[in-house]
This record gives sequence, C-alpha cells and structure tokens, in this order.
Amino acid sequence: MRVPLKGWLRLWEEIDLADIEKHLLVVGDLSAECFGCHKVGIDSKARACPECSAIFKYIGFRRKLQASYLHKVRGERPRITIIDFDDFKKSTGKRDARKLLDL
Repeated sequence: MRVPLKGWLRLWEEIDLADIEKHLLVVGDLSAECFGCHKVGIDSKARACPECSAIFKYIGFRRKLQASYLHKVRGERPRITIIDFDDFKKSTGKRDARKLLDL
C-alpha cells in the first residue's frame, strides 16, 4: 500500500479581511496577541481572547516557521486556519491605502 506524501504549500484564496481581523491570533516569539483588540500576553493555545472574547478562527505567526512546527499546530488545533501573516499585513495595508486615497 502506498503512503500519501503530505507537505505544506501556500495557497491563495480570496477571503474577507474583516473576518480575519476580528478572529486572528498573532503568535510571536514569547506570547500571542489578539489582532481585534490588541490584547498581548495571550497563550498561543488560547481558543478565545480573554479581553474581547473573540473566538480565534485564524492564526498567524510573526516569524517564518518550519513545516514541523505547522504540523504541531495543526495537531493541537485542527480547526484553526493558518494564514501567512505577512500576506495579511500587505493586503490590509493596500486596503487601508485605498481608503485613504478615496477620501
């Protein structure tokens, strides 16, 4: 029997940035932050923000990660969507610039 080969690939999907902003946990080296209310010091395994009660549906990382760490996160939190935080910041920055220029 052949074992399927699995790996991590970055895929592009059009998605609602406002939904991500409300439900994003941003993980740094020492702790995590709720992107919605900017509460810092959150445990990276938290399911919801202790400050604003937002349920974390998305997780992003401030540093580049190895695939082994992503596999660990997926094992601990199978229902959370892992996003590329740099892509997210670029997209929200473009959106905010458009809003500013359209005034």
